[in-house]
Amino acid sequence: MKAPALSALLVPAFALLASACASTPRAPGMPAWAPAEGAAVVASAPRDIDDDAMRVPRPVEERKNRWAASGLYLGGVIVTSQPLGDFDGDLSLFGPTDVVLVPDLDPGAGIGAFLSYRWHMNEMVVQYSMTEHDGEFTGTGREHDTTFFDLDFNWRHYWWESSFVQPYGLLGLGLSRAEVDNGTTDQATGTVFDDAYIRDGIAVNLGIGASMSFKWVTLFGQGVYRFVRYETSRGLDGELNNTPDIDGDSVGLQFGAQLRVLPPRD
Repeated sequence: MKAPALSALLVPAFALLASACASTPRAPGMPAWAPAEGAAVVASAPRDIDDDAMRVPRPVEERKNRWAASGLYLGGVIVTSQPLGDFDGDLSLFGPTDVVLVPDLDPGAGIGAFLSYRWHMNEMVVQYSMTEHDGEFTGTGREHDTTFFDLDFNWRHYWWESSFVQPYGLLGLGLSRAEVDNGTTDQATGTVFDDAYIRDGIAVNLGIGASMSFKWVTLFGQGVYRFVRYETSRGLDGELNNTPDIDGDSVGLQFGAQLRVLPPRD
């Protein structure tokens, strides 16, 4: 067969095949090889995303369980207390040549500062405070004023969440030490006096209170019973092991205010 004759047969065959392919319907979901002439082309999605519009809101129950006054607080407190236990003037600790006098103390007062964080109905409080007390010891004409330094880690649990005034319970642990003016002397003559230090106190705190929360400020008052045991003391000759340990229980009242410096995160 001649080449022109072959071409004459193939050209109509290819034309018929192309016509059949063009008329065959496309399967569902199959994209066209090219958009039809004159068809509108969909614009691409914008690249800028609105974070606020895309943010998923908190569930209603989660927002409901967050107290309106939750957040981080800084505060100050006025402290009054009455030492009990061995601070009645009847206890002395004896070293090799010296003696530490534990005075009889009157009610005292002081100040403190704290940092706290409140969730829904619970709050953790870290507080440092100092109180000063007048004291005396039988047999000496000197003053034995005592200053207590306390570091406490307290947990408050609140009730009546819908009330403006909210009562709460308090439970905590603490560290304590005391400085007694003219609290140590020599056994032989009793004429040389120096300051004594009662140290290594471990405390357990129990209390009740009530608070009033505004938008940024909370006012509160609380009564606290403090159970303390001091394990060591220091006199003229150095450190003594308290045998038995010094019982430094106390009862007191505290009144304070706290400012919210950081609200809870949404």
